[in-house]
Amino acid sequence: MMFMQMLAAVTAVTGVHDSYPALSPDGATLVFSSNRSGRQALWLAAPDGSNPRILFDEPRSGTEPGTAQWSPDGKTILFGMRPAGSTDENESEIYLIDVDGRGLKRLTTVPGDDSHPHWSNDGKQIFFNSARATPDLSADWSKQWIDIYSMGADGGDVRKLTDCRSVCTYPVPSPDGRMIAYRYVIATPGLTWELDPGARNSEVFVSAVDGAHPVNVSNSGAYDGWPMWSPDSRWVAFASNRDHVPSVGQIYRVRPDGTALERLTDGPLSHVQPSFSRDGKALYVYRLTEEGGGEIGGIAKIDLESGH
Repeated sequence: MMFMQMLAAVTAVTGVHDSYPALSPDGATLVFSSNRSGRQALWLAAPDGSNPRILFDEPRSGTEPGTAQWSPDGKTILFGMRPAGSTDENESEIYLIDVDGRGLKRLTTVPGDDSHPHWSNDGKQIFFNSARATPDLSADWSKQWIDIYSMGADGGDVRKLTDCRSVCTYPVPSPDGRMIAYRYVIATPGLTWELDPGARNSEVFVSAVDGAHPVNVSNSGAYDGWPMWSPDSRWVAFASNRDHVPSVGQIYRVRPDGTALERLTDGPLSHVQPSFSRDGKALYVYRLTEEGGGEIGGIAKIDLESGH
């Protein structure tokens, strides 16, 4: 791959443990996960981090809500959460909630990990990863068969799109509806997030929207993940530790065919979980540091030189 440096101006937005930012379609509101209240909940804030308020924090319904995504019309928010009463530490289900915090609706009911939901641009489909094809759900999560699925906006018409027989997560459909990007742990030696040698390697793949013709677009021995499409479907942004700094990732972007790799962030802190503004001129990311087995971080805005 060609490697190009792209300069970016980074402005801190929040300074506490916030993650998985997503900007509303109208650009007026951020949704993100935060433990600032003492436990993980879903929060809303202005794009500059001001006026934070809780969207969802109901332990009677579930715990550890996260990876929230706006519906294309901006009226509802999709997220994953461990349902209340579950005895499986890996269990996660997909939920929908109105932007006023009302109308909670559970969309999946299958045991195991259903998580990382993302909307299609027309709001008619939801893409997510699921362990429902796993022969033995008591196996360690990393050994389960986690595949990419789609379903209707009401939770019906569930379709299996991949046959990874490995870990495939974080599916994001392209805005033009033609492709999906996702993380795929392949059976090739690679490096862990901490840069330890591993028997498998985390890569970012792009395929047709039905899962056909998968292409490895990150293509490195490093840990690559958290893909996100630019609004024009011309780029896939992702996080990677290919700079060989333990537990530190930076944001890159690449064309859907794996060419024209560019680096978007730099510095001693880790940048992961990219999410584009609708005009493609800015990214929101989780910027963090990891020490002693723990992490602390907040949300940062990356102003790109160009939306193209």
